[in-house]
Amino acid sequence: MLTTAISASTDNQVIAFVVSVAVCFLFTISGAALVLDFFQLWAPVLLVNTISSFSFLTHFQAITSGVIDLRDLVYFASLIALFLAFNVVLIDLKKMS
Repeated sequence: MLTTAISASTDNQVIAFVVSVAVCFLFTISGAALVLDFFQLWAPVLLVNTISSFSFLTHFQAITSGVIDLRDLVYFASLIALFLAFNVVLIDLKKMS
């Protein structure tokens, strides 16, 4: 759903692909120790925890081990709903112009 919203925001599909890969990579790596260590040097703890909570891997690892946590389901469902709504708004804006 994230990539469809990015694709709807641009007319060039190559740019949409490159931006989609970059955004998905950022969502995936946001919980990695390398990224969190960088932010822990200067950012407040609340910001570091927020960045860590956006990671796809953090939420997906619990599901792959067989633990179905409501927080993980809410995370994925809310991302899907948010980007679907964003996609609908972008398509409606393109129809108007």
